[in-house]
Amino acid sequence: MGEDRAPVHHSRLRQTLSAGEPEIGKPKLAWPGPAEDQTVKSMRGGLAPLAGALNNLATGLNLTVRNGATHTRGELTEQEGMERLAAYSYFARLLDQCESRRAEGPEAT
Repeated sequence: MGEDRAPVHHSRLRQTLSAGEPEIGKPKLAWPGPAEDQTVKSMRGGLAPLAGALNNLATGLNLTVRNGATHTRGELTEQEGMERLAAYSYFARLLDQCESRRAEGPEAT
């Protein structure tokens, strides 16, 4: 059942961070700033691929870290635990800095 839901989550995350304007019922997150700014272009261009990569990383971490820890008695060191959290912490910080954009118009019910 979880495997059926992963592609939907992955495509929704990519859609939310993809270039272009939001549509009704499909908001977007975008790096703030003027579109012609080189840093803004780079950040906006990098968020969607980063989201896809981290989604794949999440699947891998579930299988190797969570399931591995569940099926063994060994504990992670503090360093190992911090390494596993670092990528998600960085991605969460980037998302927190984005602007939420919604399409204008009547909401679908």
